Amino acid sequence: MQGSFEYNIDANGDKVVLGIDLDSVCAKALVRLDRYINWAEVLKQTENDPEARYAAERLHTALQHLGL
Repeated sequence: MQGSFEYNIDANGDKVVLGIDLDSVCAKALVRLDRYINWAEVLKQTENDPEARYAAERLHTALQHLGL
């Protein structure tokens, strides 16, 4: 079963707004996807890129919160 997943990116200068609309099917799929990602390896690969590392940590947190 394919769920609904739509996004909108609004960028203006240094400010970027990402809006995501999804149904429960896609939310559950993203939670499962989070489990497949080796976050320890991602953090290791981004140890010299603090912005990417922070973004990865926040993405991981957001995906985990979808499962609540």
